[in-house]
Amino acid sequence: MTSGGVEAALHGGILVLTLTQGPSNALTPAVRAALIAALATRPAGCVAVVITGAGATFSSHVPMEPDRASPSLQDLCQAVEGAGVPVVAALHGLALGPGAELLLAASARVGQPGSRIAFPEVAFGLCPAGGSTRRLARLIGAEAALQALVAGRVIGTEEARALGLLDAVAGTEGLGTALAVADQLARGDGPTRRVETAVSWQAAVAAARRAHPRALPATRRIIDCVEAALLLPPEAADRFEAVTRADLEASAEAAGLCAAALADRRAARLPAAVARVEPLPLTGLGLAGEGAALVTLARAALKEGIAVRWLHPSAAVMTASLGLSDTTGLAHIDDPTDLAGLALQVHARVPASGPRRPLVDGTALLVLDGAEGEMGLSLAPSGRFAEIAVVAEEAPRAIATAVAGLRRLHLAPMLVGHPPGIGAAVLQAGNLALAHLAATGVDPADLTAALAPYGQRAPDLAKAAPSRAIDRGQIAQRWLGALTVAGLQLLAQARARRPSDIDHALVAGHGFARWQGGPMHLADRRGLMVLRRDLRLWAEENALWTPPPLLDRLIRDGLSLAALNDA
Repeated sequence: MTSGGVEAALHGGILVLTLTQGPSNALTPAVRAALIAALATRPAGCVAVVITGAGATFSSHVPMEPDRASPSLQDLCQAVEGAGVPVVAALHGLALGPGAELLLAASARVGQPGSRIAFPEVAFGLCPAGGSTRRLARLIGAEAALQALVAGRVIGTEEARALGLLDAVAGTEGLGTALAVADQLARGDGPTRRVETAVSWQAAVAAARRAHPRALPATRRIIDCVEAALLLPPEAADRFEAVTRADLEASAEAAGLCAAALADRRAARLPAAVARVEPLPLTGLGLAGEGAALVTLARAALKEGIAVRWLHPSAAVMTASLGLSDTTGLAHIDDPTDLAGLALQVHARVPASGPRRPLVDGTALLVLDGAEGEMGLSLAPSGRFAEIAVVAEEAPRAIATAVAGLRRLHLAPMLVGHPPGIGAAVLQAGNLALAHLAATGVDPADLTAALAPYGQRAPDLAKAAPSRAIDRGQIAQRWLGALTVAGLQLLAQARARRPSDIDHALVAGHGFARWQGGPMHLADRRGLMVLRRDLRLWAEENALWTPPPLLDRLIRDGLSLAALNDA
């Protein structure tokens, strides 16, 4: 019987509850309610319960928005913990966030080879919401729990078993082992749990505080919650965690980190026409010309064992530019026809034979910094992010080949319009604003200090006389205003596909502080009407702050920048 995304089936005296909301088996309010109801209305003779997930994963969805619907995740975890019969969680694939918290509420946990567990809430500026700061510390010890919660890293099967996070590891058929463990628990034959001393627990908390003296609020508050789990009764500790979660959800840091995570997801999303085609395999990388970007690509390919053919003016200069002791797989060529047959080719400039649009066979030819009618490529300073300027989606396989090839090189590509380099264009607008402020007497040291909270530095600028005093907060707002104006112009020109892509380019590619979210996110937080008022005032000094028409249209239609992200 299936209800609310949960399938219930009786195996002897053991009730098996299977999450059926694939592919992620999200613990939505409906699923939470169905699980609680199934636990409360167990059939007569039920001596234990097993919870598992259908498909490839146990439960891997982490919500980016506050989830205040009833029943809450904490309600579900309390129902599992207090079910009255043993509850075994049968893990396969990934248990992430709420899914991992559900595991902790169970009486025991059975994993499979390759299963993984993670508590990633700290990456979104949050703490767990289901009582996990208490349960995890009780289960594996305060020190190990703090490391897992503060790092938010993925814990594999073997480590989870060693920590005591998993009680057993099954073969490919995990349900059978979970049923056996449930039967043992029902007969009173359960695992022995470690008991940590209060002294050891408090020492772990103190060590964590020393290790993270200037951490973002989520880290500090998670440590507080683990300490509360020692000092308070379980119900009070869970309430403390719930209040902490609500506080963090309202924080600017959480808003920025969640916005950055959503921007990551959108940037990785491909148009339907591209997503449904099979890219050509990257059997080799073709390069033509000179430049730092080509050096970066060659190094990345050789590191992955991918052969490189490089059309370069000098074999000696080419090899020396890489600075590698081992250049196995690198071949110097002097004939452009030797690039034929390579699915991914990157040229420093348009090939001498003339413009070449993406080939119908799926070959991707990219030109650095773009060229009219060509697929363009721009590598960001971070070395982890790239912008691909697409010609048109009538060549979806070429686009898919370019995306897949760059991902093989551990570059995160994002599709943009022509020309690529939207991150650099936005920062250049900010530098012009800083140059104006310096030219009108603002101390360059104040400019640098104002940008520090955003992970940025002002360019080297000379201070003009006489001096002009401006609050650093006001400097930051003028700089952000210039970034936003540039971003709005890129949107109007269709160089940027959505506002969050601009934020993603700056965070992933140019070192903009992730917890700030990005300038377009911050503009929404500030309010577009407030932004326009300020821009009009600053534009009296310099036209670079002139509000773009798109800003007026958004205000007229009552829309935010975020509304354009999924338009």
